[in-house]
Formats: sequence, structure tokens, C-alpha cells
Amino acid sequence: MQAAGFALLMALARVLMGSLGVWLLVRLLSRWLRRAVPRPDTLPDGLIAPLLLRSLASLGYLAMVVWGWRSLVRGWEVLRIDPGPDRLVEGAALLVAVVLVVRLINRSLLLLLERSLQRLGREEQTSTLRALAPMIRALFWGLGSLVFLQKQGVPLGAIYASLAGAGIGLGLALRGPLSHFLSYLTIVIDKPFQIGDLIGFADVLGPVERVGIRSSSIRSLGGERIVIGNEELLQKTIRNFGDLPRRRAAHTLLVSDQLPAEQAAAIPGLVENVVQAHPPATFDRCHFTRFVDDALEFQFVFFVPDSNVGVFLDLQQAINLGILRAFQSRGIAFTAPPQDPAAPHPPPSP
Repeated sequence: MQAAGFALLMALARVLMGSLGVWLLVRLLSRWLRRAVPRPDTLPDGLIAPLLLRSLASLGYLAMVVWGWRSLVRGWEVLRIDPGPDRLVEGAALLVAVVLVVRLINRSLLLLLERSLQRLGREEQTSTLRALAPMIRALFWGLGSLVFLQKQGVPLGAIYASLAGAGIGLGLALRGPLSHFLSYLTIVIDKPFQIGDLIGFADVLGPVERVGIRSSSIRSLGGERIVIGNEELLQKTIRNFGDLPRRRAAHTLLVSDQLPAEQAAAIPGLVENVVQAHPPATFDRCHFTRFVDDALEFQFVFFVPDSNVGVFLDLQQAINLGILRAFQSRGIAFTAPPQDPAAPHPPPSP
């Protein structure tokens, strides 16, 4: 009995002394971290260090408890004879350790990914990461459970076979939803377009109003709302007019072929002056290109360094009115192009 009491005291002493050592070590590491990085929360992974310290402290205290228990088992003959309590304590300690490690991995990984997205300027993708967080946590919890069962000597062959069969059946059942979800991830991560961008595909042209997991909504220029599946949308050729670093405008002017040569030679300069008078539009070129039926054809090009279609249309209107006034003030008359009644109407311009 005295031996058992002495063994119990020694086990408690080891637990207490070891826990004190762990507490001191964590305090020293925490102080060193505060001195090395005055504001660790400003770093992308600055909040991972406190999580790591807390988890290491918990694992350290758990290790000290196991150390004390093993000391008690060696000094108490009853526990050496009956291995049941020892296996129970060892299994409980392993379970707690797995829980601590999986929680640390889940929290630190998600935090690191979120801070990395913020540092790269992709705050809009953090919502996608939060939506995937339960799936990521479930994956690591499943892996931790398998590790625990394997350490406990549970035969995992049947479990792996069941998981494989369930995975095949689940994959067939979720083939449609999974395809929709992967298409959604393609739009969110690859970003062929974003909400608010003016896009065109087939005969549809309009701004993107919503990007959902299964479908996206586009408001056409005619006002109707067009809903199309993401998978079907990605199979089309998409023209993104909202992602232009600058817009190019090319126009044709037709004037009377009775115009004197001196006035015709002055047209490129007139157009250039009008465009330059409407910044931020920049003039590119203007040339007399060819003779048309009863007309002289001039082509001019200018650029607008703004992807906003409203800004582009405002500048285009102002430049067109400026050219009209300049031509009228000099007596230059426009000539209408020959009309073909069978010709199709051009699509609306973005």
C-alpha cells in the first residue's frame, strides 16, 4: 500500500513539475514572439503563432499527464497486472491529441488561406473559402478519425472498402451538382467575368447581375433578365467588354465627292482637334481611305482609357457632336451610304 501511495505521489509530482515547465516554456516563447514581431496580427500568418502556442501548450500538458500515468503504472503492481485501465487512458490521451492536432490544422490552414487571399487583393474569394470551410474541416476530421482507429488496432480494410463503394455511389448521385459546383469555382477562381461586367455571348449582351452556384443572371440591353447555367455559359465564347484596359472606337465618315480638295485635306486635322478637345479620349488616326459612290470615305480611330461603357458612350456622343458642328461651320456636307433593304441590321454596340 505504501508503494502504491508513493507511486501516486511521484506521478502527481511529475505531472505538476512537467506542467510547470510547459507553462514556463510557453510564456518564454510568447514573450519572444511579442518582441520579435510587435504586431503579429498585421502579418498574413501572424495569428497562426498564438494558435500554435496554445495547441502546443495543450499537447504539452497532455504529454505530462501521460508521463505521470506511465510512472504510476510502473510503480503500482495492480495496474501492471490488469492492462485494461492503461489501454483506456492511452486511448483517451490519443483521442484528445488527435482532436487538438486536427483543430490546429483546420484553424491555421483556413486562417492562412484567408489572409493570403486578402494580401493578394482577392477579398471576393474569401466568401468562397468560407463556403468550402465545412468541407475542408470534414476532410481533416475524417483523416484524424482514421489515424485514431488505426492506432487502436481497428482493422481498416473493411472501412476503406465501404468508403470506396460509398464514394462511387455518392459520385454518381452528385455528378450533376458537382459539375455545377466546379463550374462555379471556375468562374470564381479563374474570373472570366465578374458581377457588373458587360459581357456578350451568342446574341446576348448585357451586364452580369449575379453569379450563383448553379446559374448566372445577365440583364440584357433590352431589359429582360437572362438566366443561364454556369456549365453551359462556360462552353460559349464570352466577350468581356467590362475588362478592357481601353476601348477602341473606329468610325467612318462619308462626305460629298463635290467637296473641294483643300477642304477634304483639312478633315483629318478637324477630327483630331475635336477628339483632343474631349479628354481622356486620345486621337489615333484619321485618313481619306477611298472613293465610294458619290462620296469620299474617311476613317478615324480614337481610344478611351476607361472600361466603363457609360463613359465611353458619353465621350463618343460628345466627339460625334463636335465633328458635326465643325463640319457644319465649314460647309462640309455628309452623304448617306447606299442602303441595301435586304441587309441585316447590325447588332447593338456595347
